Amino acid sequence: MLRFFSLVIVLLFTAGLVSATTYSCRDKQGRLFTTDNLQTLPPDCRGNERVVQSEDPDNLNYVPAQKILPGAEAEFQRAVRDAESEQLQKQGRIDGFIKRAEQLVEQYRGAVQEKNNATRRWSYGSREIIQKADSTIEKVREGKKQLLTEIAQGKIPGDVEKTIVSRLNEIGV
Repeated sequence: MLRFFSLVIVLLFTAGLVSATTYSCRDKQGRLFTTDNLQTLPPDCRGNERVVQSEDPDNLNYVPAQKILPGAEAEFQRAVRDAESEQLQKQGRIDGFIKRAEQLVEQYRGAVQEKNNATRRWSYGSREIIQKADSTIEKVREGKKQLLTEIAQGKIPGDVEKTIVSRLNEIGV
């Protein structure tokens, strides 16, 4: 039993060590290069690399590590940071769109509920409550139109756009 658990532990640790990402690309002469470090790819391969899946049947060539020019690593790191920053900004815009959609839906629900309550319990002040609720509903509808316009211009993924639009559909036209 102890051997079994020892074997399982060894297999778990070795599986984690072997799971490095491998990249490959072909140069203009058709040679295949494979590496685990994007910076070691030949310059004409950069930008055309792909992640190698374990089941890819292809001939592999060993690529010796190339000397990295001074400053190239800093430039590469800057490019990675810029890409990450851009991705975070895009996700922030998407999160903002979702939050605004949820706020509009909640405002709409609240205004409709106030209007229905005022109609059911008709009193001297009901007319003012209904007018205020109608005004809020109109503002929410304007906010919905503006948000839909911003989403169309924001270039967000289609599935996220569909999710936001489906939430906003609760707000009447």
